[in-house]
Amino acid sequence: MHCQLEHVGEASEVAMPRKIQMSVEAIAIGPVQRALEQMNLGSVAVFEGFLAPKTLRNQRLVFHITHIQLKD
Repeated sequence: MHCQLEHVGEASEVAMPRKIQMSVEAIAIGPVQRALEQMNLGSVAVFEGFLAPKTLRNQRLVFHITHIQLKD
């Protein structure tokens, strides 16, 4: 399953707060895909995984989701 993950938050850079807003292409396979399919659009969760090139010829990075933890 291919999807798009959105993140909005804040990080510290050189002791100054920096607003972060980003979108990343992601993929989920197997049990993680089934869990993702059951989530509501806009759900807040922590996603664990790794970045890898989309294909050998297309070096754009894709986030491969290996674990999802829903947040309340």
